[in-house]
Amino acid sequence: MTAPGPGGVTRLAADRWVVRAMDTVFSFAVPDGGGRGDADALIGAIADDWEEVEDTLSVFRPDSEISRWRRGLVPDEDLCADTVEVIAACDTLEAQTGGLFSPHHGGDYDPTGYVKGWALARAATALDEAGVASYCVNGGGDVIARGPGPHGAGWRVGVAHPYRPGELATVVAGIPGDARPLAVATSGTSERGQHIVNPATGWRPARSTVTVAGHDIALVDAIATAALAAGEHGHDAPARLVAQFGLEAFGFGEDARPWWTPGMVDYALLI
Repeated sequence: MTAPGPGGVTRLAADRWVVRAMDTVFSFAVPDGGGRGDADALIGAIADDWEEVEDTLSVFRPDSEISRWRRGLVPDEDLCADTVEVIAACDTLEAQTGGLFSPHHGGDYDPTGYVKGWALARAATALDEAGVASYCVNGGGDVIARGPGPHGAGWRVGVAHPYRPGELATVVAGIPGDARPLAVATSGTSERGQHIVNPATGWRPARSTVTVAGHDIALVDAIATAALAAGEHGHDAPARLVAQFGLEAFGFGEDARPWWTPGMVDYALLI
């Protein structure tokens, strides 16, 4: 392992890097990375972009644009394009989910629940535009992957079992013949406890988990959060919400029983 470089980037191998950003660790696997002379520069540029994202959109940085906007120091018309885009996406998702995904919960406007997935989507776009045909980017368990994996088969994303430490509940893979990226995000209570709340009722899931699969990691990540918040009375509401967005999901309810949407069997082995 090499020492961290500029932007918190560490190269682990010819085809693997980690980046420390947004209070988590992002890992990159690029099978042809060892053959690309620009690989380090490309990952470094993504890390630099994420640093700019935090400078703009982190509510934990008092001098970020979003923090200054929340304090009334930046008028709407002076917001940069990225902030306008994220606010519009969050507001749209709030309306579409009936408030289950809400940047307004807790008082001050907070887009944090959307920004990580959105940043992962930006990274994927940068890799696509650079002509990278195969990659997998993992940010705190949320994954965007494209193309064949290191052994020629499609990428496979393990989903941790919420009640059996060290075991997998299932493995999610892309649908054969589908050239679109695979996006997988999990929201649950096993690692961070009762951090998700239903804004309408105040209910907090205590032992649930939801894994959502699709192609747009920003959307998939947000809907995983909203679906978890929807599970107060079983899995019907989370399943309907996921289906509303054309996504698929697998999860465990408060009763520890597994559930999944019909199309999830195309992505994962479920029994």
